[in-house]
Amino acid sequence: MDYRIAFLQLILLVVIWFVENLIGKVFHLARRHRHIHSPIIWTIILWLLSVYNIASLYWIAYPIAVWMIVAILLIIVQTVHYGEFIYRRYWPAFWRLSVALAVIVFVGSLFCQNLPLI
Repeated sequence: MDYRIAFLQLILLVVIWFVENLIGKVFHLARRHRHIHSPIIWTIILWLLSVYNIASLYWIAYPIAVWMIVAILLIIVQTVHYGEFIYRRYWPAFWRLSVALAVIVFVGSLFCQNLPLI
Protein backbone atom coordinates (compact mmCIF):
# COMPACT_ATOMS: atom_id res chain seq x y z
CA MET A 1 0.00 0.00 0.00
CA ASP A 2 1.42 3.34 -1.03
CA TYR A 3 0.55 5.66 1.83
CA ARG A 4 1.36 8.82 -0.11
CA ILE A 5 -1.19 8.05 -2.82
CA ALA A 6 -3.81 7.03 -0.26
CA PHE A 7 -3.20 10.21 1.72
CA LEU A 8 -3.45 12.38 -1.40
CA GLN A 9 -6.67 10.67 -2.43
CA LEU A 10 -8.20 11.20 1.00
CA ILE A 11 -7.20 14.88 0.88
CA LEU A 12 -8.79 15.10 -2.58
CA LEU A 13 -12.03 13.62 -1.24
CA VAL A 14 -12.08 16.05 1.69
CA VAL A 15 -11.49 19.00 -0.66
CA ILE A 16 -14.29 17.84 -2.96
CA TRP A 17 -16.57 17.46 0.08
CA PHE A 18 -15.88 21.04 1.23
CA VAL A 19 -16.23 22.48 -2.28
CA GLU A 20 -19.57 20.72 -2.68
CA ASN A 21 -20.69 22.07 0.70
CA LEU A 22 -19.57 25.57 -0.26
CA ILE A 23 -21.40 25.44 -3.59
CA GLY A 24 -24.52 24.23 -1.80
CA LYS A 25 -24.36 27.10 0.68
CA VAL A 26 -23.58 29.76 -1.91
CA PHE A 27 -26.42 28.76 -4.19
CA HIS A 28 -28.77 27.84 -1.32
CA LEU A 29 -29.22 24.27 -2.52
CA ALA A 30 -29.93 23.00 0.98
CA ARG A 31 -33.31 24.70 1.01
CA ARG A 32 -34.45 23.19 -2.28
CA HIS A 33 -33.07 19.68 -1.88
CA ARG A 34 -32.90 17.40 1.09
CA HIS A 35 -29.32 16.34 0.31
CA ILE A 36 -26.54 18.78 -0.46
CA HIS A 37 -24.14 16.14 -1.73
CA SER A 38 -24.74 14.46 -5.07
CA PRO A 39 -24.53 10.67 -4.81
CA ILE A 40 -23.97 10.39 -8.57
CA ILE A 41 -20.84 12.54 -8.44
CA TRP A 42 -19.48 10.76 -5.37
CA THR A 43 -20.07 7.35 -6.93
CA ILE A 44 -18.21 8.34 -10.09
CA ILE A 45 -15.30 9.88 -8.17
CA LEU A 46 -14.92 6.88 -5.86
CA TRP A 47 -15.10 4.38 -8.73
CA LEU A 48 -12.48 6.31 -10.71
CA LEU A 49 -10.14 6.37 -7.71
CA SER A 50 -10.75 2.66 -7.17
CA VAL A 51 -9.87 1.88 -10.78
CA TYR A 52 -6.71 3.96 -10.40
CA ASN A 53 -5.75 2.14 -7.20
CA ILE A 54 -6.34 -1.36 -8.50
CA ALA A 55 -4.72 -0.55 -11.88
CA SER A 56 -6.15 -3.65 -13.52
CA LEU A 57 -9.48 -3.79 -15.27
CA TYR A 58 -9.58 -7.52 -14.58
CA TRP A 59 -9.87 -7.09 -10.81
CA ILE A 60 -12.27 -4.13 -10.92
CA ALA A 61 -14.75 -6.31 -12.83
CA TYR A 62 -15.69 -8.15 -9.64
CA PRO A 63 -16.94 -5.07 -7.72
CA ILE A 64 -18.75 -3.88 -10.85
CA ALA A 65 -20.48 -7.26 -11.10
CA VAL A 66 -21.54 -6.94 -7.44
CA TRP A 67 -22.82 -3.44 -8.24
CA MET A 68 -24.95 -4.86 -11.05
CA ILE A 69 -26.31 -7.61 -8.83
CA VAL A 70 -27.24 -5.04 -6.17
CA ALA A 71 -29.08 -3.01 -8.84
CA ILE A 72 -31.04 -6.05 -10.02
CA LEU A 73 -31.88 -7.06 -6.44
CA LEU A 74 -33.11 -3.53 -5.73
CA ILE A 75 -35.40 -3.74 -8.76
CA ILE A 76 -36.77 -7.09 -7.56
CA VAL A 77 -37.26 -5.86 -3.98
CA GLN A 78 -39.04 -2.69 -5.08
CA THR A 79 -41.24 -4.59 -7.52
CA VAL A 80 -42.24 -7.12 -4.88
CA HIS A 81 -42.74 -4.50 -2.16
CA TYR A 82 -44.73 -1.94 -4.16
CA GLY A 83 -46.22 -4.25 -6.77
CA GLU A 84 -44.78 -2.08 -9.54
CA PHE A 85 -41.50 -0.61 -10.66
CA ILE A 86 -41.21 3.17 -10.86
CA TYR A 87 -37.95 4.83 -11.84
CA ARG A 88 -38.59 7.90 -9.69
CA ARG A 89 -38.55 5.66 -6.62
CA TYR A 90 -35.69 3.48 -7.88
CA TRP A 91 -32.98 6.04 -8.75
CA PRO A 92 -32.53 7.69 -5.33
CA ALA A 93 -32.27 4.32 -3.60
CA PHE A 94 -29.93 3.01 -6.31
CA TRP A 95 -27.53 5.95 -6.04
CA ARG A 96 -27.47 5.81 -2.23
CA LEU A 97 -26.60 2.11 -2.37
CA SER A 98 -24.06 2.85 -5.11
CA VAL A 99 -22.27 5.37 -2.91
CA ALA A 100 -22.14 2.88 -0.04
CA LEU A 101 -20.75 0.20 -2.33
CA ALA A 102 -18.29 2.65 -3.92
CA VAL A 103 -16.96 3.61 -0.47
CA ILE A 104 -16.44 -0.07 0.39
CA VAL A 105 -14.69 -0.71 -2.94
CA PHE A 106 -12.54 2.42 -2.55
CA VAL A 107 -11.38 1.45 0.93
CA GLY A 108 -10.69 -2.07 -0.29
CA SER A 109 -8.80 -0.76 -3.31
CA LEU A 110 -6.41 1.12 -1.04
CA PHE A 111 -5.19 -2.25 0.22
CA CYS A 112 -5.30 -4.05 -3.16
CA GLN A 113 -2.77 -2.03 -5.09
CA ASN A 114 -0.37 -4.94 -5.57
CA LEU A 115 -2.73 -7.49 -7.08
CA PRO A 116 -1.16 -9.53 -9.88
CA LEU A 117 -1.90 -8.41 -13.42
CA ILE A 118 -3.72 -11.11 -15.34
